[in-house]
Formats: sequence, structure tokens, C-alpha cells
Amino acid sequence: MTRTEPKWYTLTDEATAKIMGRVAEALQQNGLSIGKKHLPLMAHYFFLDSLYYANTANRDGAHANALAITRQCLESMSVIELGMCRHPDREGMLGKWWSGDVTPGQMRKWLAENVWPKYGSGLWLESWDDFMAGLSRAVQPYAHYTGQLSQWQMGSKVIHPETNTAIVDLGPRAYDGQKATRITLVHAILTFCLGRIVVASTTKPDPEFDALVRQFGKALSESKYLDGHSTDWDQQFWSMVWLQGSGDAILE
Repeated sequence: MTRTEPKWYTLTDEATAKIMGRVAEALQQNGLSIGKKHLPLMAHYFFLDSLYYANTANRDGAHANALAITRQCLESMSVIELGMCRHPDREGMLGKWWSGDVTPGQMRKWLAENVWPKYGSGLWLESWDDFMAGLSRAVQPYAHYTGQLSQWQMGSKVIHPETNTAIVDLGPRAYDGQKATRITLVHAILTFCLGRIVVASTTKPDPEFDALVRQFGKALSESKYLDGHSTDWDQQFWSMVWLQGSGDAILE
């Protein structure tokens, strides 16, 4: 049977290259003082390296390790965003982050109150604040090695949804195509978020880039793993989601 790649997957390489390029360009000209200018740049380097190692681990079947690394991308994204937004208090917040005086949650709360209202909706019709809360809930359980994270080490081999049972593979790098695809989907969503930050913060309109980000977001919103936002979509990133014949499991 021929497998059809979902739209979001076919757009990921093009969108990632252009979004990361725009982020790097914006951070090189972020307008911050010499003492703070490098902080968002370092966060972007950290994001790129984390995404690289998470993707490598994911393709090798180390899905739990990939998620643990992916969790850090969300943390660094807040620092990147402070470097790109034009809020007058952003430099003060960067200083508090550098000295450890604000937590990642407090950073996101500050962004939600001061920056996100102008972003519009998320992947569907929800506010950007609600969307980011869902994204945070999706990866927060994997900040530490817990029972939830350990379940991503199980590779599903034979699934019987009618009885809610499965045969799983236990061992190092127990590859699971659906787990691999869903983690890749998280990576794509994080990249989309950076694209939206670029669009919201830029002072030079770029209709072609804006259209690409919108197209990428629309394709992500149609992923069957996200269930069209008809449920709490962050729950779709629990380890055992047995979705047969979805057309989304393409990393097999």
C-alpha cells in the first residue's frame, strides 16, 4: 500500500529552513544592548542543537530521550521571543532570566500578558495564550524521567484497539513509527511557533513568508494526531495513542 505523506510533513523542510533563517537574521539585529544582545542568539543556537539531537534520537528509536530534549526547546523559545519582540521591558526580563530571578513559567506569563495578545489565534480559533498553554501541557510531563516518559520507550508492534491491548517491544531504541511521527509533529509545531513570532515582530512586511507560515500552520492544524482541536489536543501526546490507518505515521 502506498503511504501518503501528510501536508505538514511535506512542508516541514521548506518551512524550517526559511523560518530559522528569518529568526537568525532578526536576532542579529535585535536592538538590545551589548550586554544582552547575545542572550537570544544563544537561545536560538540551543534550540537548533536541541532540535537536531532530538530528531537524531527520535529516528534512532530513542523516543523518550527525544522528548526529554524537545522539552528544552520550549524553554529556549521564550528567550528567543524576548529578543525579537519590541516590548520596552524585554531587556529587563532578559536580565532577570540571566540571573535566575524568573522561572520559565513566569517568562511565559509575562509574554502572555505583554506580547501574545497581538498574535491572534493559534492553530485553530483559540487565543495564542491558550494554544501555548496546550503546547506546554503536551511536553511538560517529559521534563523529568517519570512513568509517563518511560512509556515512550515501548515500541508498539501489534495493536488490538478493540480490546485496548498491544504487544510492545522493550529494549534500547525500541522504534515505533507512530511515536516517531508524533514527536516530529511536535518539532514542526515548535518551528511554526517561531515563524509566527517572526511574523508578529517584524517591521518589514513579507507577504510570501507570511503566506508560508499560514500554510504551514493550516497543514499542522489538519493533522489527524491533533484531532482538529475537537478534544484537548495536548492529550494526543500521551505515549499510547493507537490511531490505525491515520495516514500520519510516515517515519516507518
